[in-house]
Amino acid sequence: MRKIFATALLLAVFFVGTAQQLHFTSQYLQHNSMYNPAAAGISNNNLLGLSYRSQWASFPGHPRTMIAYGDFNMPKMNAGLAGYLYRDETGPTSRNGIQLAYSYHVRSKNEKSKLGLGIELRALQFAINKSKLTDALGSDPLLNGSSSKIGIDAGAGVYWTNDKLSVGIAASQLIQSKLTFAEGASNIKESGRLYRHYNVTANYKIQTGDDIYLIPNAMARFIQNSPSEFDFGVNLDYKEKFWAGLNWRMNQFWSLQAGVKVLQKIKLTYSYDIYENPINVFSGGSEAHEIGLQFSLKK
Repeated sequence: MRKIFATALLLAVFFVGTAQQLHFTSQYLQHNSMYNPAAAGISNNNLLGLSYRSQWASFPGHPRTMIAYGDFNMPKMNAGLAGYLYRDETGPTSRNGIQLAYSYHVRSKNEKSKLGLGIELRALQFAINKSKLTDALGSDPLLNGSSSKIGIDAGAGVYWTNDKLSVGIAASQLIQSKLTFAEGASNIKESGRLYRHYNVTANYKIQTGDDIYLIPNAMARFIQNSPSEFDFGVNLDYKEKFWAGLNWRMNQFWSLQAGVKVLQKIKLTYSYDIYENPINVFSGGSEAHEIGLQFSLKK
């Protein structure tokens, strides 16, 4: 079983085109600018934040993602900036990266709607801790390659909002930089690169009472050489001080989510993801936990 597990992880590294390469968060409404650079600063909520996600604790080397980020509006320049630092770990592999986004905002004459046109720049270090694989794979020639690779890539997006309806579409890793770890094996040079991700998001705010909003939302992700992903959810928000939500990622998991604002400036968020077949047959930790902390810089 150890050898099978290690081999599977290696295949995930060397044939990176066959699976999702960018990390994700089930609380995607809290991270618009991570999925679409055009959303940077468009909400007027200047903030700094931290996020931590852990899933499938019953598996050795289960996935964990740590994120630090900021999102800022620059009204005098009709623009917004956002930045993400992240570390994503799975077994012997890790990804350290930085994502910078810039959005130019085009306002309507009546100031009720805004169009964001965004670009992003990404730098990624993909690394393998070979000491965790030696016992299982011995002197496998695939372990003779480099222990880490750095890739530079870029993306672009469009985002429109009128404070009720918000829709966006974006593409990441447009350059598709090479990320090859080993030479000599068939198709490694072709598969060892970053692949394009396309994100489509939408949400709509429905006022159901004084300062109470119901927010249906959805996100679709299309990834080259990998199955598409579809998220659907609904949030209930009260005065932006408390919210609760239910999300469903098709054929993957249900997510129960909540957030609360404390001390006027700090927001705490949490989500609990319940995975469907086949992952739920593993006892002792087949779910995911995600916690977030945001600090508002807005006066």
